[in-house]
Amino acid sequence: MSKILLISANAVFAKDLKLQLERHQEWEVREEYAADDIFDAAVVDDDIGKLRELHEKLLQTPLFLLCSEKNEPAGDANIYVIHKPFRLEALIDALHTAVNTSPAAGGELQLCGCRLNISAREVLYPDGREPVKLTERETAILKYLYKAGDKIVGKAELLAEVWGYNPEATTHTVETHIYRLRQKLEQPEQIVMTEDNGYRLQKGKN
Repeated sequence: MSKILLISANAVFAKDLKLQLERHQEWEVREEYAADDIFDAAVVDDDIGKLRELHEKLLQTPLFLLCSEKNEPAGDANIYVIHKPFRLEALIDALHTAVNTSPAAGGELQLCGCRLNISAREVLYPDGREPVKLTERETAILKYLYKAGDKIVGKAELLAEVWGYNPEATTHTVETHIYRLRQKLEQPEQIVMTEDNGYRLQKGKN
């Protein structure tokens, strides 16, 4: 399930918009941000200060500012402006695009020595090697670990967010998928790192 952060000082507006967004069952809308939270997109209602604050914290997250033209901020990567009044369908379409390609424009993530094309579910190498095809679940694992940045993601969190399992479930699903993913992505530098309490990505430039 994709997580969307909604920030608005207007409680009535926030309640109505959240209700409309959560009609899409694959979206979970939250109205509070904590330091360890990971979001696929964030919507800020007419508060440039809060937008700038989130831009510093959610570096890879697409941010949407709902505002009038006179309050429009200067363009920045990952910041999109929706002018008021706006059509709900336009915002939903923009969020769909952002969630499906987040956190990189064009649907590609820069990994350590390679690139992940999200829509094609392929890992591409700069040295001319054949692209490596991934399953939908393997792609989701890499995407979620990428969004986590340097944060270590535990097994229970992956089960809950990628598989939708009860975090207390006993299963070797995560370990099995990580093992198979590593086998596919064999290269001089390991991409998926195992830490004491979970996993993280080793990132790098091509």
